[in-house]
Amino acid sequence: MLFKHLPDEIFQALSGSNRALIEAVLYDLADVFYDHAEDPIKEKSAIIESIEDTLHKLETLAWHDDQKEPFESPKTIHDYALRIYHRLVNTGWLVEEQELYRISVLMTPQISMLLRSLVEISRHGKRNYGATVLSILSNLESVAKYPKERGVTLSQSAEASRDFSAHLNQILLGIRSLQRELFSSRDPKAIVAGFFDLFVEGILIADYKTIKTSNNPFRFRRQILELAQEFLANPDLLQDVSQCYVDQQLISHKAAQVMVEKDCRDIIQTFSNIEQRLDRIDEYRYRLEKRAADTARYMDSSRPGMANKIAGIITDAAKFEHLPIMKNVVSSKFVGMESAAQPMRRREPPPPRVMTPAEVSANAIQVREQQRRFHEMRQVTVAKLQSYLERQMEDQPNKHILDFSIESVEDFVCFDHLRYVGSLGVTAKKIEKAFEVQFTEQFLDVHDFVECREFNVVRRSEA
Repeated sequence: MLFKHLPDEIFQALSGSNRALIEAVLYDLADVFYDHAEDPIKEKSAIIESIEDTLHKLETLAWHDDQKEPFESPKTIHDYALRIYHRLVNTGWLVEEQELYRISVLMTPQISMLLRSLVEISRHGKRNYGATVLSILSNLESVAKYPKERGVTLSQSAEASRDFSAHLNQILLGIRSLQRELFSSRDPKAIVAGFFDLFVEGILIADYKTIKTSNNPFRFRRQILELAQEFLANPDLLQDVSQCYVDQQLISHKAAQVMVEKDCRDIIQTFSNIEQRLDRIDEYRYRLEKRAADTARYMDSSRPGMANKIAGIITDAAKFEHLPIMKNVVSSKFVGMESAAQPMRRREPPPPRVMTPAEVSANAIQVREQQRRFHEMRQVTVAKLQSYLERQMEDQPNKHILDFSIESVEDFVCFDHLRYVGSLGVTAKKIEKAFEVQFTEQFLDVHDFVECREFNVVRRSEA
């Protein structure tokens, strides 16, 4: 039986006329009893105070007597809290334990699981599966590396895969039911509001936009499938993982092997047909978004009084024995080509193509190397300039401009920058300390390379 571990009156509190108050109280009590840092056994006064805090947040309070009760209708917040507390105790949601004069309150494990499930349903919303897929891959890699010590984590990966598969089914069914609900509505505002409130906020998974990108959470699917298939194909690995199941869960080796094989097949089945299921979800999503977009476009293009104008046009057209030709009406503002809304085309993914690595020719590599070398030669550095001066000056105290030799592009660049050594910044100060460039007013043609002012480079005497 589904409810054999629950009290018979458990759902009476949620089926009466006061269920709105009971639901609000249970929703907040879930956080009180789920607090992992505190004792799950609470004081009665603390529970009543928590109920009072919940009632303070409600806008209106109204208690309906479902049956004849010996108590008067509650008038204060404390009276409401006591009435709700006793209703929860009588229907089995809360259990009292008395030790001398001290009354403690707790939830049984079955009631706690039930309340947790109901709260999760009410909080059902966006979910992010990037971390889930990564955790599954990490657990499988850990099992492959240490099968005897960490093999039991395979069951956690399988459970996460099953949960992920179930949530994809919920998305698909949720979009279909929402589509039927919105398509049956004739109120444009309700359609647009329902699309954003129910679909965008309630159904869509958080990382949906990344599913079709290169950084999608399912890019590790191939590694997950390979690891799961390796567990089934490798008898030694399957034996070690099964032995870990036996040690951790205290079951027979045959039952453990059956569980391991089932967990592996569940993982393989989940990640093998993921693309087909996502395509179905995307198809229903496209229909739903198209309906919402069309509705929003019609709402935006509507004008006040349009219905009366169209009714007047129809009335005037009824007076004619022969209706006007359609081409005379097409050019009008209220009935035109823009009225025939064309549905947006659905973007189809590009067809697969074979990727072949492009080989770079030797000539291209040689040209690129020559360009790189040419740019390096054109760069002026203090080290190059100092080396050029030392090589040209040797042991001479001074040297004329025409005595400098230019044998390469680097030599020309260094020679051309001798005139500007004073403006090369702080790093060129050591060159200024060693050499002085003395200019004259005469211009000379140097080796048919450049025409510039005559100068002499003089080696400074060391002080």
